[in-house]
Amino acid sequence: MSSNRFSEEVTRILSDADVEVRRIDERNFPGENWLIILVPEDSLAVAQSLAGTIERSLNTEKVDEAPYAVIFRPDVISEEEQGGRKDGGRLAGRDVTQLINLLEARSRTSDALPSLKYVEDPRASLAAVAASRHQLIYGRRGVGKTSLLLEAKRVAEREGHVTVWINTHVLRKLDGAEAFEFVAQAALSSVLQHAGTSEAAAFGRIEQTLEDLRGRRQNEMPAKHVSIAEINKAFRTVLRGGVVRLYIFMDDFYLMPISLQSHLLDDLAGMLRDCDGWLKVASIERLTRPFEPSSKVGLEVPHDASQIDLDVTLEDPASAQSFLESVLTNYTAAAGIKQPGSIAKPEALGRLVLASGGVPRDYLNLFASSIVAARQSRPQAQEIGREDVAKAAGTSARSKKRDLEQDVSSENSRSLLQALEKLSTSVKASGYTYFRVDMTEKNEIGYEILGQLADMRFVHLIQAGFSDQHRAGTRYEAYILDLSEYTDVRLKRSLQVLDLEGGNWTMRLSGKAGTVKKLPAAQLRDVLRQSPLVQMSHLL
Repeated sequence: MSSNRFSEEVTRILSDADVEVRRIDERNFPGENWLIILVPEDSLAVAQSLAGTIERSLNTEKVDEAPYAVIFRPDVISEEEQGGRKDGGRLAGRDVTQLINLLEARSRTSDALPSLKYVEDPRASLAAVAASRHQLIYGRRGVGKTSLLLEAKRVAEREGHVTVWINTHVLRKLDGAEAFEFVAQAALSSVLQHAGTSEAAAFGRIEQTLEDLRGRRQNEMPAKHVSIAEINKAFRTVLRGGVVRLYIFMDDFYLMPISLQSHLLDDLAGMLRDCDGWLKVASIERLTRPFEPSSKVGLEVPHDASQIDLDVTLEDPASAQSFLESVLTNYTAAAGIKQPGSIAKPEALGRLVLASGGVPRDYLNLFASSIVAARQSRPQAQEIGREDVAKAAGTSARSKKRDLEQDVSSENSRSLLQALEKLSTSVKASGYTYFRVDMTEKNEIGYEILGQLADMRFVHLIQAGFSDQHRAGTRYEAYILDLSEYTDVRLKRSLQVLDLEGGNWTMRLSGKAGTVKKLPAAQLRDVLRQSPLVQMSHLL
């Protein structure tokens, strides 16, 4: 059915019910077509009641084409479009509003909604992810694991390989056997779909194995137990070098119960043994146990799988700022804004890097929230300032605490938040917003807690190792509290505060004007050496 034809039909049906059609967008996917119809807010309920009528009308004439599905959304007319434009500064413009909407809609990527434009992270090339190896891609929430996997999937599909996308969130309530069968069925189905109408015996074995696994027998017997060896035997006839390659992408693997992780990976690796089939698993390292040494179960790095580390730190803030601004520029350009610097002061852009800890998703969300904060505090706001970023960081902290409750058990989340409170209070009581950790304490339980706080972006690593001037052989790590921990209006005066400006560290005293001091690398180390030393036992 032509676009004009379905537009006329949709408009006719809705007009009969006195519903105005503002816009119709079409989205096409394999085997399905979606119509997104925008109508006035007060007509939404009436329009939704006619969705089935419209679908039946549109699909009556379709024979071989994919059917239409209909969904309605309210079309909210802005004050500007209504002729009642609110007098405001540069940040009140429609292009800025569009940018906020774009950032909020596309900063979190998924298989259904990929990133606006992929920007390759210098820490992990696509070529590395496409290697014929099982791989574990580690990184904190929001660093770009999903974006990297999605781009690798897109490249693999363009090269004619078979791909399977699994968001582990759908497996978290299954036991190990059920989770394995879910992934195995998805892999067998994808290979079979790749075969098209081929009648080759090898694909016949794939189809038979899939039917056995599903239990789809004519006599409706329950699913037959199919061993990993049988699935592997079927795959080995097809997944051969130069013939068919399979990639299984598993996102958010840390959501799988940690007690089942190594067993699931072991079963999946066994299923693909000696095949041109590869696992690409994205997860948070501290919440993942891919290998169990006592039982030799799972994927062992580097023997069975390679590891790609996307964890972001603030050790190289200039590179972090350059990368993050290149990502953001794609969004500003799409909204019709020349560059981020046209609506944000340089010091605000630096503080955004600090507030996000270098994490791309946090950076994009904070940029949008900073615009909102600026609009609320200054009706004539022209640019985002440092204080707007600080307000946005405070709001973001609540979101991160909700993430914490989702990623770990309620008991552990309470313990981590208590540890954060103790750490933050202690460091600020010493007159600082940053602190040192003795590297000899890396094996302490408290250090594991500190690592989890870093994973959840409540503290950020700023130097991985520097020496003590007066004690030979003693080395430290330096961390900074998340910006949300020290932007409160009640913050005590004369705190030593580190900040970022133009990719370089600066230091100032809170509440005192004219105390900003630039810190070259050597001076930064000297400043960090003076910071309070936190004992890991303090976090227990």
